[in-house]
Amino acid sequence: MAKVALLIGVSEYEPGLNPLPSAVRDVEAVYGVLLHSEMGGFAASDITLLKNPERQVVEMAIETLFSGRHKDDLLLLYFSGHGIKDDRGRLYLATRNTSKTPIGNN
Repeated sequence: MAKVALLIGVSEYEPGLNPLPSAVRDVEAVYGVLLHSEMGGFAASDITLLKNPERQVVEMAIETLFSGRHKDDLLLLYFSGHGIKDDRGRLYLATRNTSKTPIGNN
């Protein structure tokens, strides 16, 4: 069984979305908990920590997290940052270069 985690924290945004200074600190704290032998028990090599990444980096990291896994693997995806809903109510994770328009995301 593999134990793999992807932690994404987005504190800095382009104009249109307010900064979230605690988001990066959140993922750093979760990282510490996961490394703790009596709490998380994850190996550092099995944790990917992304701070203020651009969209393409996030997309590739999520694909890597879920690719080739087995049903008994433990996968953790943790995101701290803005979420944006479109007009249909679908939720999107906002990256640092996400721009918000009147009709949704770009």
